[in-house]
Amino acid sequence: MIVAEQKPLEEIKRMLQGKKKVLAVGCGTCVSVCFSGGKKETGALAAALRTAAAVDGQALEVEELTVQRQCVQEFIQPLADNLGEYDAVLSMACGVGVQTLAERFEGTRVLPGLDTHFMGQPTEPGLWEERCVGCGHCVLEYTGGLCPITRCPKQLMNGPCGGAENGMCEVDREIPCVWSKIWEQSDNLDLMDMLMEVQPPKDWTKSRGGSMRRYEVRSDLRQPSAVGVAPATVRVELKPTAATAPAPAGEPEWQVVCATADVAEQSMAKFDVEGIPVMLANLGDCWRAFPPYCPHMAEPLAESGYLENDRLTCTKHIWQWNLRSGALLGIAERPIQTYPTKAEDGQVWVRVAQEIAYEYDEPDDTDEDELDDDDFFA
Repeated sequence: MIVAEQKPLEEIKRMLQGKKKVLAVGCGTCVSVCFSGGKKETGALAAALRTAAAVDGQALEVEELTVQRQCVQEFIQPLADNLGEYDAVLSMACGVGVQTLAERFEGTRVLPGLDTHFMGQPTEPGLWEERCVGCGHCVLEYTGGLCPITRCPKQLMNGPCGGAENGMCEVDREIPCVWSKIWEQSDNLDLMDMLMEVQPPKDWTKSRGGSMRRYEVRSDLRQPSAVGVAPATVRVELKPTAATAPAPAGEPEWQVVCATADVAEQSMAKFDVEGIPVMLANLGDCWRAFPPYCPHMAEPLAESGYLENDRLTCTKHIWQWNLRSGALLGIAERPIQTYPTKAEDGQVWVRVAQEIAYEYDEPDDTDEDELDDDDFFA
């Protein structure tokens, strides 16, 4: 977990100087566990700031709110509704959370309420110790799960330096020599042969080298950029098709799509209804039918859609919807349109009067030959 501590009150007061209304935003994960930026700590700091302002004769209104995780855009998106009311946001998260807020809400002044220290673990109540520096090339395989990069001040790769005494580090006598600990457990973990091999110099090319590190799990899971580009407008247009001509009675006919057993609970499948592609989702006690494309950028939901606990996620850009209620979740900005659906006598029926098609307005292309420096740096 990421370990951080709250900045001194005087430093926070200095950052807020001249501000009239501030929103203190706590984070419910790492910094909550280390008692620096959770709901309780955020409320306490807000109270302390209000008291200090009153003592100094200043008018400062501080409101507090805690989100589950500040480093994920979908969790901070609900903040967008009311940020215009505040002069600044005081983030009680690690540096990643502060930057996530600043990038997502670039028109809002975001200030850090914590100092971020390291990635570590609690070793006793109230005490955390560093365990990982994020070097990008893990060597824990042959050290029995104990990191010599983080826990050895000399970052030795091939055993102790020779200065350790009674199992304690030469540089800091208050900490154990990690290589002594590695050697003590080498027999139990079958590490002896591996430890006797000389390890090559550490590969630091994957560590921090003056540039921002980036790791891509899968290209189709990328979230949209938090800043810089406004989303394209989308209109929903109902297009009549020959396959869905009105029935004589004036109502479209119900079509059998599949048997209820054909689609497992909390899963989806794509079907063709009289020439119209339809996505069908089984929510357990009810069904939903909708176009097989994401209303954001036409991503095929049969490939990139994921359904769990009634929540549909387009993994291309992490837009989400509650299919049961139709509510938009996370960073989704447009609704999923649905067809009337029912399940009777072991069969699923869908009524398609007109095909639902999302129309996407793309931004106008600019002739690259006409770009000059002012256009590029604007």
